[in-house]
Amino acid sequence: MSLQTRISIAGILVFLISGPATMFAQYSDDWAQIPRSKTFDVVTWNIEWFGDEERGPDDEEKQYTHVRWIIEDLQPDLMAVQEIANPTQFQRLISDLDDYRGFITNYSQPQQVGFLYNTNTVDSLFSGLVDSDKGQNSFSWAGRFPLEFVIQARVDGSSRIIYAVGIHAKAFSDPESYDRRVAASQDIKTYFDQSVTPHSALIFLGDYNDDVIRSTRGPNFDSPYKNFLDDPNYTIVTESLSLKDAESWKRGTNPGSMIDHITVNHHLTDKWLLGSEMVYVPDYISDFSSTTSDHRPVHARFDLSGTLNATSSGQDDANGLQETPVHTELLGNYPNPFNPVTVIPFNLGEPASISLTIYNALGQRVARPVSETQYRAGSHSVLFDAQNLPSGFYFYKLEKDSGWYQTRKMILVR
Repeated sequence: MSLQTRISIAGILVFLISGPATMFAQYSDDWAQIPRSKTFDVVTWNIEWFGDEERGPDDEEKQYTHVRWIIEDLQPDLMAVQEIANPTQFQRLISDLDDYRGFITNYSQPQQVGFLYNTNTVDSLFSGLVDSDKGQNSFSWAGRFPLEFVIQARVDGSSRIIYAVGIHAKAFSDPESYDRRVAASQDIKTYFDQSVTPHSALIFLGDYNDDVIRSTRGPNFDSPYKNFLDDPNYTIVTESLSLKDAESWKRGTNPGSMIDHITVNHHLTDKWLLGSEMVYVPDYISDFSSTTSDHRPVHARFDLSGTLNATSSGQDDANGLQETPVHTELLGNYPNPFNPVTVIPFNLGEPASISLTIYNALGQRVARPVSETQYRAGSHSVLFDAQNLPSGFYFYKLEKDSGWYQTRKMILVR
């Protein structure tokens, strides 16, 4: 079937030849009517041994074609991928997808983790591994440290810096593998709690290799990700799919499991369009598990503008708009210490013209990332690149045109 035979109507995929694709959790009626140009769409997908001639699906070229079709159908703004086995095939995919770029890790094993992103809605700020320097254990992560990707998301006139982390956790249900997932989940959450969640929006997504409401090890074992489920600062937006016994992993006719997930912190919970989360299985691809992947893409939508009446409870706000901060406040930068890039977040209780200035320990101005620029009320972030500055203590000062100001300290470590 050619790409020309497939069209998208009101956010629901329709196929002229084979009928509609199977979506485990359909969009709510409200979200189905919202065009993708107004939402930030996030996908995670383990593309089984992508590009490997000997492992995974038998027909490498057929797998490639199907993967391209699916990405073009979903049109994700940000997509985390796992099990990329052929870097050349991955680069070919990037080249063939209009307006997309991407990158993968360089683990000392054949399966890589990576990100794809739409250049019309995402600016790449910086990326790297969350490794032992950030409190992670290589053994717990099966040699696949989490991949962090800080982006500036731009949708329908709204802009937000988002800290995305993609993972491919340790597989299998034996006791040792389960214990390694538990340890990895504890370590990464500690990192998030200390370095990300106090200040920034987080999307934590990928192949968790376990369910989030029960462990694949057995009914008497908690999920390794129960620590996220129990913390009100985090929301596993795909938990509903687990509760409905959805299957993001399935091989043949055997029962599958829901092991691919998307989690956000409290900075994005009220931006999640409740009910938009889904496991995507296109009916126009026969024998999906044997021709394409034993994992299905998992998808969720977010309203960065805060104007689509979405809240974490699924109820409309009283005024139908994003709740703006009551107070203007300069927040702590992250990461801190940093090298050489950091994000400086702040809240504005009302529209204002602001300046953001950086000073060294002697009180000398060394940079001004923002100068007398008008910002709307709400939460904002600014990226600061200190690549030309030496190690040391620095101060950053937020000023409003009314005369209000606030100063905080950060540390550059080379």
